[in-house]
Amino acid sequence: MLRLHRMRPIGLRRSACLRFRREYGLRFDLLMSAQRHPHCSNWPGNVSTRRSIMQPARSDSPRITRLSPCLALALLVHGGAASAQSTAWTSAPPRDELTSTTKGGTPVLEDRAYALSELLTIALDISPKTRAVEQEAVQASLAVQLARSQYSPQLNIRALGGIQRTPLAIPPTVSRKGYFVSSTREVFPSLELKWLLFDFGRRRGQVEEARHNASAAQSGLLGAQEKLVFDVSEAYFEASSAGGQVRAAQKALDAAHLTEQAVADQKRHGRATVVQLAEAQRQTAAMRLALTKATGAANTTFASLVATIGLPPESQFQLAPPTETSATATLAPLRQLIDVAMQARPDVLAARDKVAASDAKIESAHAAYRPTISLSAQVFQNIGKISSDGSPYSSIDRTGNALFVSFELPLFDGGARATHVALAVSQKTAAEDDLAATKDAASQQVVQAYNNLKTSLENRNQALAYTHASELAYQAALDSYRHGLASITDLTSNEAVLAQAEASQEDADANVGIARAGLDLAIGLKPSSH
Repeated sequence: MLRLHRMRPIGLRRSACLRFRREYGLRFDLLMSAQRHPHCSNWPGNVSTRRSIMQPARSDSPRITRLSPCLALALLVHGGAASAQSTAWTSAPPRDELTSTTKGGTPVLEDRAYALSELLTIALDISPKTRAVEQEAVQASLAVQLARSQYSPQLNIRALGGIQRTPLAIPPTVSRKGYFVSSTREVFPSLELKWLLFDFGRRRGQVEEARHNASAAQSGLLGAQEKLVFDVSEAYFEASSAGGQVRAAQKALDAAHLTEQAVADQKRHGRATVVQLAEAQRQTAAMRLALTKATGAANTTFASLVATIGLPPESQFQLAPPTETSATATLAPLRQLIDVAMQARPDVLAARDKVAASDAKIESAHAAYRPTISLSAQVFQNIGKISSDGSPYSSIDRTGNALFVSFELPLFDGGARATHVALAVSQKTAAEDDLAATKDAASQQVVQAYNNLKTSLENRNQALAYTHASELAYQAALDSYRHGLASITDLTSNEAVLAQAEASQEDADANVGIARAGLDLAIGLKPSSH
């Protein structure tokens, strides 16, 4: 039983994106729940990290601690809201590691028989095929946090210092020159707060859009993992079939040896000719050649399996026999499978999230017509000296503060807001068309995979009957030849038919496994279900 959020590394550390997943709780099983998707209350984007975004600061400087009451109140309100939103996220317990060793940082499997489920676990853990998509999912989740950060106030420290010499006018009754020169040397360290209090839906729409885009990215990652499961399953069944072909070729070679021995016995008793013995020896040589070809093909398919999993090319291990499928296995109704696909396929879920993200973008574009209310606060220290016409400098070191509430309503922007709304509406229309096309393609793939599996099951049943009949015919021909009731041509012909039937049986068994994996992929069966 595979569980993606519980996989442990196989002889090496996981990538940085998996450490991110453990930190922020990107659990894939939450994404594919039809009842909660796409408006899932357990979506990781709604859960804050374990550490608070703002840590309480301490300072011994009296100038920094002289905050205005309004600034302190603003920080206190935001800190309370942030703490109210924080939620503890418990990491899933790790699953037991598969037995393996490491060599140069790459996993090396033990030389033992591995079942398909074990190979799928290893592939999902180490294969590089899903890493790029995994990083896209990480980036989409970070985009959610970035959008949510707009609700936080901005706190900056700024310092301005310099010297200034300014001539200023003055009545002649005060000074004959009619002016005086003011010389100042000042430093203004300040602590500034900017906080957007109300935007009437603009930030909410951006957060919702980011959330649905992140959900679509997670669905894309799950789709890539399901495709990897299918690729590994296909390679596994092909490698198992190739191994079966080798066994069938070896069995055919043994039968050819048995035929050759029977002809040789008949020749010693004068009931067979040299030509018949040569024909039997030719059949043995042909079976030996077939065994060599089958062995080469098996080595090639095994190398393909190793590459699909992501293991080093020199890896050597055995394959456990595939699980037998009942000859009387029944398939679920086609309509039911299509309904499951519409609720579980990652591409359909991602397309729905794109439609929802477009809705949120439209909401955010409409919110641009509404006003914004923001708060600005400042605490500063005036440290400086001033002198007039060369008089002695007078010093100042005093604290000042300011508080402003800003109301802003854009009246004219040259049609930019209207264009953004029209663009968002167009994107929603395109997303809805993509969703309809994705559903049509998914339905077609389910029908095709269903028919392939149904045909494969029927072919396998026929191949079983054909192999059994060919075995009986060969044994009967061999006994008849030994008693002089059949010719060498009949014997070698039945021998060739038996070899062909056994090879066809191996292909039929592999085709059933591949077709079943294809149906699982078509209906969107999660990797944790394999």
